[in-house]
Amino acid sequence: MATSANSYLKVTELDFEEIKTNMKSFLSTQTQFKDYDFEGSAISTLLDVLAYNTHYNSYYVNMLANEMFLDTAQQRESVVSKAKELGYVPVSAIGATANVNLTFTGVASSTSQFTIPKNSKFTTTIDDIQYTYVTPEAFTVTNNNNVFAKDILIKEGVPLTHRFTVTGNKKQRFVIPNEGLDMTSLTVFVQESDVDTTEQEYVRATDIKQVFSTSAVYFLEEAYEGKYELVFGSGSLGKSLKSGNIIKVSYLVCNGDETNGASQFSVDTLNIGVDYTKATLTVNKSSSGGRPKETIDSIKFNAPRNYQTQNRAVIAEDYSRIILSENPDIESVISFGGQDATPAQYGKVIIAVKPFAEKFATITRKNQLKQTIQDRTPLAVDPIFVDADYTYIIPEIKTYYNKTKTTDTTSAIKQKVLDAITKFSENNLERFGNRLRYSKFVRALDNIDTGVILNNEATIKIEKRITPNVNKKEKVIVNFNNSLRPSTIQSTQFTFQRFSSFLDDDGSGNIRIFRYNDSKQKTIILDSVGSIDYATGKIEIENFAPTAYVGIELKISAIPSNLDVVPVREQILIIDKEFSSVSLIGETI
Repeated sequence: MATSANSYLKVTELDFEEIKTNMKSFLSTQTQFKDYDFEGSAISTLLDVLAYNTHYNSYYVNMLANEMFLDTAQQRESVVSKAKELGYVPVSAIGATANVNLTFTGVASSTSQFTIPKNSKFTTTIDDIQYTYVTPEAFTVTNNNNVFAKDILIKEGVPLTHRFTVTGNKKQRFVIPNEGLDMTSLTVFVQESDVDTTEQEYVRATDIKQVFSTSAVYFLEEAYEGKYELVFGSGSLGKSLKSGNIIKVSYLVCNGDETNGASQFSVDTLNIGVDYTKATLTVNKSSSGGRPKETIDSIKFNAPRNYQTQNRAVIAEDYSRIILSENPDIESVISFGGQDATPAQYGKVIIAVKPFAEKFATITRKNQLKQTIQDRTPLAVDPIFVDADYTYIIPEIKTYYNKTKTTDTTSAIKQKVLDAITKFSENNLERFGNRLRYSKFVRALDNIDTGVILNNEATIKIEKRITPNVNKKEKVIVNFNNSLRPSTIQSTQFTFQRFSSFLDDDGSGNIRIFRYNDSKQKTIILDSVGSIDYATGKIEIENFAPTAYVGIELKISAIPSNLDVVPVREQILIIDKEFSSVSLIGETI
């Protein structure tokens, strides 16, 4: 007898209904079930069970296969495991840091100096929750004409210690038992034994080329449930541990970015070893730099790029990857060849960094970063750190809303729009390479409250801020790096030839200085003090010599030719909420 086309079981479908249909088709070709009614019978229930079982197994196998690859894995432990194969360690949560000044009164004048110990405690309260800050290191206060004062850093986190005793068991693991570890605060010492209290500090290994058989180093890995594990050398790569050794681990358990912006602190515990009447604390810089632990998406992005770098800086992008992977306080980095700079700087790599919650890195921090990459840089290449170049977005928003759909006041609606502007800037801009997508920006405003907000219209200005020399004439170059509309240049007020003056352009490529006369009409003082290239947005002013200007910076704005604004090289876009304009237009629908 000829074999029916459906006499074999199809196994390619994975959907439940298709699996069940294939089973029915197969059974109907068998002699025993040739005329059998598969609907409304007991065998239909059995087919359901078989189809469900097959469907569950296919789903399980598919999910299991997904977890085996970095791109498709969904579980954090799977992602971390695959990243580990690439030599990547996810960044832990980082506690915020504040700069404060401590002034001590009542200290004996005969005292020459004293020490503020490491882990001296301070507190701050945010939303009725108290957080602990500590000194991450010891600070020495010296007598300066009987004034005892010191600027110090304090870092958010609760200090903890943990001890492990090495048993000699090769399967022994050293997992730090607390979540929220701040890996930047981790210190590890190894004591010889209970009897021999000799200690040696172990440092974290980041470059295996510098690790030898006697190197006192440890390796750090993320283990299960977001906890971190210490791994020590085997004797060939890093010094091995001996049975009876005692591992002493000290660290901070922090709350990530929850205390960013804290500006009020109180002294909790100061055991400085000398008598004093009072310790007065003033805040030099509010807390910043706190961040949560690295996300799954971030690990997926950074792990393969870290592997590509292989701990050496050959091409320009390598510098960005190394700095980002090794410095948790840095939010964004860009690096590019000096040949792409303006003007060109051959034989150099230009690097710009943006710390978390800060616009610029300090000179000291930039020097530290340069030292960390110096030994991985080819001899013919000189890395140069520059500041980020900020271009401010000044939007003018018209918001149309349905008055019949809300009980909010106009001021409340306006605040919602301003908050949405700030959130959009934080989430979509404020990093190297992030451009302003006009349609995405307006859509974010439309989605504030879809039942109330009807639509938004936005006019975009872009603004540069400079600090011109008021003591001598200098050439000033302002580069928007975007094409500009003619006759849209505007500046804030400055003093020139004893007049309150402003800058504009004549629409033909000339930069002018003008003032307003008593009738509030423009009077041109100089009709050509510089030039503007509308295609590139570059302004050059020769011998600019204002004697004063309003505010801490002179602001120069223009309207871009394109709705989308694109940053170039070290340029960062940021929306200035303070100068954003929002007007509300209510409609009755």
